[in-house]
Amino acid sequence: MSTRTLAAANWRAVAFGALAVFSAASRAQGDASAENATRDVVTRFERALQDHDVAAIAALVADDIVVFENGHRNDGWQDFRDNHLVPEMKGPKHPMKGAVVKLRATPRLAWAYSRTELFADPEKPRKVSHVLWSVYVLEPRPEGWKILSLDWSIGKQK
Repeated sequence: MSTRTLAAANWRAVAFGALAVFSAASRAQGDASAENATRDVVTRFERALQDHDVAAIAALVADDIVVFENGHRNDGWQDFRDNHLVPEMKGPKHPMKGAVVKLRATPRLAWAYSRTELFADPEKPRKVSHVLWSVYVLEPRPEGWKILSLDWSIGKQK
């Protein structure tokens, strides 16, 4: 093999390697961007729940959201809003403390779960009375990331 042919082959190998590195870096950056965006949606959703802000919640969920909670199902935003959120929000606002435990995202789909502690016992306001586990499925829509599915499980603490 001539020196010129060897140099051309080496140049192609370097170019191909660089292309592979840049492609992987770009994909990782895209996933990081999706993770940041979806974490923001979940955090804003949980804050809006705590604030009983139905308009803020509406901006974060898909019209075709499906919500599961302890054996019940709501199909669509209107069903969720009218038969779950609004009736539940007629009750008092209890202090809550939550955090996203795990989140995974690609540019096309994301899921997360969070743990929220509720302080709903007026006799013991500093003691956690309930723990709420939330599982989210999100997807990008033309107007941004939206929550497509939500699964809640709440348990009273002893």
